[in-house]
Amino acid sequence: MSLLRRPLEEQLELANSTASEDLLWELHKSPYMNVRRAVARNSHINSKIADRLIADPVLNVSYMAKLSSKASTDREFKTTLTKCVLCEKSELNLNCTECDNFCNKMYESN
Repeated sequence: MSLLRRPLEEQLELANSTASEDLLWELHKSPYMNVRRAVARNSHINSKIADRLIADPVLNVSYMAKLSSKASTDREFKTTLTKCVLCEKSELNLNCTECDNFCNKMYESN
C-alpha cells in the first residue's frame, strides 16, 4: 500500500518518529497538513525537504519548515502569524478545533 494511502494516524506516527529520508520525502507530499507539519519538525529531514516545505501554501507547515536547522532558503511572511501557526503542540492526537488557541476565521460565528 502506498504510504500516502495509509490512515492519517499512521502517517503522523511515521512523520514524527522515522529517521528515514526516503519515508520523510514521501510523507512531505501528504495531503494532510498536520503530517507535512510533523515532517517539517522532524530533525531527520534534509535541506531539500525543508526547502520544499518552506514553500508550502499552509503557513502552519511553512513556518515550522523555516525553523528547521536544515532549511537553506528563507521565506518572508507578509501576514501576522497566528497562535495556531506558532503552536508547538505535537501533531499526534491534535484536534485544532478543540484548542483554546483555535483561530480559524472560517469556523468562528458572526
